Amino acid sequence: MSKNKSIKIAATILIIAAIIIIPKLTFLKGTIEEKGVSRRETIRELPVNVLILKSAEFSERILSTGTVWANEEIELRSEVSGRVTGIFFTEGNFIPKGELLVKINDAELQAQMKKAESRKKILEDREYRQRILLEKNGTTQENYDAALNDLQTVEADIELLRAQIEKTEIKAPFDGFVGLRYISEGSYITPTTKISLFQKTDKVKIDFAIPGKYYSYIRRGNTVKLTIPGSIRVFDASVFAIEPKIDQESRSVIVRAIANNPGRLIPPGAFANVEVKISEKIKSFTIPTESVIPDIRGQIVYLNKGGVAVPTQIEILDRDVKTVRVASGVNEGDTVIVSGIINLRPGLKVTISDIK
Repeated sequence: MSKNKSIKIAATILIIAAIIIIPKLTFLKGTIEEKGVSRRETIRELPVNVLILKSAEFSERILSTGTVWANEEIELRSEVSGRVTGIFFTEGNFIPKGELLVKINDAELQAQMKKAESRKKILEDREYRQRILLEKNGTTQENYDAALNDLQTVEADIELLRAQIEKTEIKAPFDGFVGLRYISEGSYITPTTKISLFQKTDKVKIDFAIPGKYYSYIRRGNTVKLTIPGSIRVFDASVFAIEPKIDQESRSVIVRAIANNPGRLIPPGAFANVEVKISEKIKSFTIPTESVIPDIRGQIVYLNKGGVAVPTQIEILDRDVKTVRVASGVNEGDTVIVSGIINLRPGLKVTISDIK
């Protein structure tokens, strides 16, 4: 086969291949371009649902739980050991301050007191005679000083005995209610023996915790609301003490409030639900939770402004599973995009499908 003939055959094959392949490539290119254009057009203009914002007044509140304590509470115990000779209270009764509750045997101390008082009379007479003699130069200063010292010593002994006798009498430390009795007359008690519980419950204290971020909002005198399980009544309490340090583990701060307790309706030791009002009548907007996007600077939503998606940073007051309450970043009448959130980007054109 000649060289020219081979070239002619090869050229013929290339021409035939071109005739077959080029139309297919052209068709495929056109199809790809059409699909690409269609996809770009979809991304460039996204149909969305929107919500037109309407404001509402909102009082920000914190819900917490706490424990109720008596205004004053002690466990009655004796300062000394001894046999109980008298019990002068009835369980559950109101006892005024200073009322005698329990008496411990003090017979030995009383005997020592009589002896000391008798000696005191003798030493008083001796000191008097020595003083008269000293004024008339009938004795020395040394003799008078010895007599005076003996008198002062016995007076000190009497004061000590009075203090010891006083410890054998357990009295009500304040006006309050006495609890159940754990001793009987004739029993031997020590300072570790619990006699009864004594409480002052005309007022009660409530300890509860709030998140540390609200530390600067809570103030002495703030009013809180509390309820007790099993009761529908709402009680008012006033904040009177705030722990000056935020707990490092829980990042919360302990607050103590006090409430009047007429009729002893709030029992010490009870569990309490506490509502703390942080602010009054804040203007806020409620939007669906899914429309809020976490951002490195905080939280954002997309607004529809003239058919364009515009990201806007917001400040959240509180949230639940379905809604978010927004304090700032948006205004009355703004149009918030609430669908297609995953496809949104700044500057994307949008069309409104539905208005809520």
